[in-house]
Amino acid sequence: MNLKKMLKIEGENLDGEIKKRNDAKEVLISVKYADGHIHHILPDETVSKELVEDAASQVNLEFSKAIENLPPDEIVFKNRQAIGDILTMTAGIRDFKSAFPNTRVGVITTAMHLWDHNPHIDHNFKDPEKILEIGPGFATNKSNLWNLHMCNAFRMDIENKLHISFPQGPIRPDIWMTQEEYKRPPLIDGPYWLFVYGGEPGWPAKQYHLWQRVINILKDDIKIVQLGVKGHPYPHLDNTVDYIGKTEDRNTGLRDLFNLFLHAQGSLGLVSMHMHLSAAFGNPCVVVAGAREPAWFTNYFGHQYIQSNGTMFCGDHTACWKCKLEGCRNLIDSKIPKCVEVIEPEEIADGVRKYYRGGRLEYGKKIPNKFFKNITQESRVFVAPKTEQIDNDYLKKWGFKWGGGCLTDRDWMFMKEAIKKYKVKKILEFGAGLSSLLFGTVADHIVTYETMPGWIKKVEPFKTPKNTFLLWDGKTIPSVDKFDMVFVDGPSGGENRQWSIKYASERADLVIVHDAGRVPEREWQAKYLEPEFELIAKGGHRCHMWKRRTAIVVDTSKPLARMLTTCRGYGGSERSTINIMQMLLDKGYRVELVPTGNISGEYLKNIPEGVVKQNWGPILTEPSDLTVFYTSDTIWSFNKEPYTTFMPYLNTKRKVMVLNYKIGGAGNVDWTFGWDKYLFLNSEHEGEMIKRIPQAVTKVLAPPTDLTEFFKVQPYYGFPLKLIRHSSQGDNKYPDYMNDMIENILEINPGIEFHFMPPRSDCMVHPQVHKYAKNQPPVYEFLKNGNCFFYHLPNNYTEGGPRTIVEAHASGLSVICDNHSGPKDRVTDETGWLCNSQEDYLEVIKEIINKPELLRIKGEAARERARKEFIPEKWIEEILT
Repeated sequence: MNLKKMLKIEGENLDGEIKKRNDAKEVLISVKYADGHIHHILPDETVSKELVEDAASQVNLEFSKAIENLPPDEIVFKNRQAIGDILTMTAGIRDFKSAFPNTRVGVITTAMHLWDHNPHIDHNFKDPEKILEIGPGFATNKSNLWNLHMCNAFRMDIENKLHISFPQGPIRPDIWMTQEEYKRPPLIDGPYWLFVYGGEPGWPAKQYHLWQRVINILKDDIKIVQLGVKGHPYPHLDNTVDYIGKTEDRNTGLRDLFNLFLHAQGSLGLVSMHMHLSAAFGNPCVVVAGAREPAWFTNYFGHQYIQSNGTMFCGDHTACWKCKLEGCRNLIDSKIPKCVEVIEPEEIADGVRKYYRGGRLEYGKKIPNKFFKNITQESRVFVAPKTEQIDNDYLKKWGFKWGGGCLTDRDWMFMKEAIKKYKVKKILEFGAGLSSLLFGTVADHIVTYETMPGWIKKVEPFKTPKNTFLLWDGKTIPSVDKFDMVFVDGPSGGENRQWSIKYASERADLVIVHDAGRVPEREWQAKYLEPEFELIAKGGHRCHMWKRRTAIVVDTSKPLARMLTTCRGYGGSERSTINIMQMLLDKGYRVELVPTGNISGEYLKNIPEGVVKQNWGPILTEPSDLTVFYTSDTIWSFNKEPYTTFMPYLNTKRKVMVLNYKIGGAGNVDWTFGWDKYLFLNSEHEGEMIKRIPQAVTKVLAPPTDLTEFFKVQPYYGFPLKLIRHSSQGDNKYPDYMNDMIENILEINPGIEFHFMPPRSDCMVHPQVHKYAKNQPPVYEFLKNGNCFFYHLPNNYTEGGPRTIVEAHASGLSVICDNHSGPKDRVTDETGWLCNSQEDYLEVIKEIINKPELLRIKGEAARERARKEFIPEKWIEEILT
């Protein structure tokens, strides 16, 4: 049917009164064609916005809500794809920060040195509770329909997942160099071009096999340097400078690569990392693309992009996006895609020569790079202002601001909390500055030692009877009384802080060291603080807080309990161990924590007051009344060091093993036999263990979870059905067919809502699908948005607890979940539905639609079950008896 006929039919079907009106002045038309292409005919921007917003309200789209969402105060963007993808991610982060400068941003990616010196991120911010996984998938999937460049992809994914919008910036990656890096001499004398033979070895459909002929054409006029990974299966070509494998150093390789691109005349290769770096530096670039990707998706302005889109029968209207040769329908001799075979070496060489014919480059002459401007004087870390937490006008009055060599706002909030918690009144400070001003607002007496007369002069104007400012030589101070706390932020330069950290260890039981992660500070802390102090917290941007061990009062008359566990994160299992230690303290035990490895900053902050940390080792052979081993994923290493050295020699009256994750080596490794009790989160794991140790004393319990806030949730049991779920592990706990499942459920009833925190990274965009960033809002607040918890897992994925179902039941929500592992132990016929297949899930949805009262009946039963069964104190009963 043609468009003209469709419009005529629509006009004839208008409501009678509407049809009679003759005062229409604007029209908005959207047309979807058979191939999926959507075309819009729009009036001016103001009118379009008015029409779209009104139309959205007619079909129950939350249009206004979506555009009014604000970004979180803190977020960590995560992606683990190849370097080329991460380079385009830098553009998305740049644009996010440009739009939302007050949001604190961290990143977790492959090739982290790509982010060195980037001013848009906090390089130390990796909070696992703030992670949002992002990727280019959404825009990639739309690339055959939308003529948008890949540099839009991460921005669009962030917008979709946070329900926000922000402008697109320049179409190029955003990398940064220090002044020192920028002025560093070139690693290779120029002029030269860089050449990369292949891309990802696992993507043979992208390869081109006539590069030697290209090089031979250019060799007499241009010096060509071949880059690559030493282990990749690509030939080292003749007539090139062989630099393969020389940019792979873990610490310096990427920055060396930046040097090579900064001084290069250009680069040539496939659709791969080199073209993204050339775009970042504004370099000439020749790209051999074939017809795999639509040209607009990967072609940067100024590049010679050699492609064959639309010339093949196999891709006459769209790009194929095939990676493997097996997927290519148009191969030459069963090994070369026709779309690259039709590109002649002369055409590629001519792409290089165009830059010389056009006058941008000159043969034999090095043309300096005048494009690259992202140069910093030094490594910079973004500081997020929080004006609501401190009076910034007060800082400005005295000529201070957050960061820039001073404290950050988060440093101060960390210290302020410690001062309040430990009732600090007297402070000894090394290094005058903003901290001197701020300490005066919370303490009664502050003594400041400073080596620089200029800083003494700067702080003198706000001197009060509370403050004493003293100039010192950085080495000796007179004998003084004890202080409640010492803050070390001077002298300038970590190598000069030996004596200030030494005096700190002698003058107070509580010490906070600023810039604590630098090499010199780590050395002085190890020498003067570690022998007698406990590292009790890490906070702010770069502060470590130490407390003297003798200051932790230990009543040796109390029985001793040891908790052995992993502390490297702060997920469900880590929270459980924190709860168990607190309950043991409440029961009158003195508690020691023996971590199996490093302790994360978040875990460190939440260790209950009174718990003493011990290092893994001989301490395990010293007497204790109780040992609890909360194993998590250590179960795979039970037959290795350090477990085989000390676990066979535990010196304890009672020992309890918690197998919360999997069974692993338990029941196979000798030292795992003979424990007084084995605790589990699900009965399937319990059954496996009994097969290995038939005489084992076992018990299955729900995760020890504080449900206080969840019991306060007042769910709305009316329609529409609102299916809700949250997950701490992103895509890992969603089946890959989740979008198909959503569509199948909407076919049952199009009014059903879905609430995901967070959703799968490729979750469909749909007005009934509501997406939330991880832990934004807090889980108990998030669960108020649903009336039935929906927990379908990937095939063969088993769960321990799961804590999510415990929290949902406490919130008064019935649960639809898989009929296995942990979910089967948490959900009963009275509190939800256990499903064995996708079809079972759909049948349950139909049942709820036909009997909506089930939401209330089962939801109330779920809350009652949570009150009676999901009691954290049951853990202590089972551990002790």
